Amino acid sequence: MVKAKSAGSEHGCTRRARGRVGARGGSVLEGGVAPLADAARRRYERDGVPIGELRKVESEGRDGTVLPSCLKVYLPAPDGRFGMVFKLEIRGTGWLRYLAFGTRHPTGPGALSVYEVASRRLNA
Repeated sequence: MVKAKSAGSEHGCTRRARGRVGARGGSVLEGGVAPLADAARRRYERDGVPIGELRKVESEGRDGTVLPSCLKVYLPAPDGRFGMVFKLEIRGTGWLRYLAFGTRHPTGPGALSVYEVASRRLNA
């Protein structure tokens, strides 16, 4: 889980560019990019996810993915070829639940995008 907080506040998630989302949770490692994923996880746990780097995911993607109330970050920021997808959950305060890490738009046959992996996990 990733606790959402704005700069100077422990309550809620705002759109302020200087805000951060504090990270908590387990491993995000998948595929052959473990060092990048692990470094991002450690950085988010230590410093939080910059709210300015969070982007909304399409609720229903052209590829058939279904990801309502989800956010993503690109790695490396600002427009890397990898991404993490989170589900926004509200339980008194805002939380981001980690769903997937992977290639945003893979080109190999049969390769799943981070969005397809996240959709399968969310809707399983």
